[in-house]
Amino acid sequence: MDSDAKEVENSSQDLLAEYETTNVSLISLARTLVSTSTMPHLFLITILSTVLYITSSADSLTNISAMAFTSLSIGYGISALASNNSTVKKWITLDQELSDERPFIIRNLAKFRICVFPLVMAIISFVAIILLFGDNGVIPIGDGVLPLVMGSLFVVWSIVQGTSFTKWASSVSAKLTEKQKRTNLQISIIFSIGIIALMSSALAAIFYKIHDLDLSIGGALLDSLPFAFITVLVLVANVGYNWQLKKLASMKYRLHNFSNRWTIICHVFISWHLLTLWRQIFLDPTNIQVLFEELILMIFTVFIAIWSMTAKGYKSNFRPINEENALSWGLAFGYAYAGSVAMLTTVFDDITTVMQIGHAVVIIAVIVIHRKVLTDIIGQDNLAVEVSRIVEHNRDSKEEEPEIEQLDDPDETPVETESQEESWQEDQDVDWENDEEIPVIEDVEWDSIIEVD
Repeated sequence: MDSDAKEVENSSQDLLAEYETTNVSLISLARTLVSTSTMPHLFLITILSTVLYITSSADSLTNISAMAFTSLSIGYGISALASNNSTVKKWITLDQELSDERPFIIRNLAKFRICVFPLVMAIISFVAIILLFGDNGVIPIGDGVLPLVMGSLFVVWSIVQGTSFTKWASSVSAKLTEKQKRTNLQISIIFSIGIIALMSSALAAIFYKIHDLDLSIGGALLDSLPFAFITVLVLVANVGYNWQLKKLASMKYRLHNFSNRWTIICHVFISWHLLTLWRQIFLDPTNIQVLFEELILMIFTVFIAIWSMTAKGYKSNFRPINEENALSWGLAFGYAYAGSVAMLTTVFDDITTVMQIGHAVVIIAVIVIHRKVLTDIIGQDNLAVEVSRIVEHNRDSKEEEPEIEQLDDPDETPVETESQEESWQEDQDVDWENDEEIPVIEDVEWDSIIEVD
């Protein structure tokens, strides 16, 4: 029982350690993604996404563009799955050890041969989509269905963005430390409010200044105060929602430290999405600004999703995503995400509303996962405390029970029985030769016969 108690007692620490071990270096992953051996893939996605985005604006080519985005995503997904094969790996990556003395232009154009296999897979997928879902296909779905589905996937990408970010944030928050200090929950909350208020007001002031270049810095800061108030209000509401968990975490320094970092990082991310919603409602950004922001979000989403799946703590016997094929998966996600953004601008009449829904979904996802992680950590720690109490109670109960002597030698038992029998014989003197006296009952004639009719 003691060993079980110790094992559960360390379970919350082990869970924090597990979060920390997922902290794969973002820099090393970035180097893998932008390696010169795979640079043609990144150049190709930039060119093709731009071309397909332009063609999707034409009504007659919208469906074709959606099919092309889907096919490219499938093609790179197939390449990622097949990259474990040594032959396919040579087809989709460059060997930097080989020297090439050809002219500069020819040498760089030759590097695009690593894009051939994914493009062939994409062409095959494109033909299959037409044969299956085209106007004369096996299952005709109509021209507007696929673009609508791709545009709606923007909400799905928002969920992926929220879950992937929180996975990274939990690993950063769970920094191992052996320090033991006194904790103060109230001061920690005030510190968190100060950070969120300063950051949100500064970011909002920058966008107010960009929106109106004639506005002074003081005026921009003044205009940003309502947004800063909203972000602080969201933080206070979330802390109140998780108050019991925060209070329990404050009883141990490491849990308290994790809880504070976790809350601040999550609300920095929430503030970013709140600012996007705020700008789209009150500042009326141009389409170029919106597309530029969504492009940054697309890159961030793809990058953080790849990170979460290549993390060291990603425990699964089936790992289709690893550092070797991270770029191929990233490109597959990138084409799908770019297709979603392109379809948003062409299929939906009100692109702003759809994007606002996407940002709201991210905020909700982060808030839900924020509470779930705190619940998991504190739940493990409470279980450890409860088990320790049970073990301590059982130990005290055993100490209060009277000790019963037990004979280890089984041969002593019959001796004790024999002595008990001798003692019984000595309790009184018995004369076995005396005749038993017959009791005399007067006035009874034993010879009389009682007749029963």
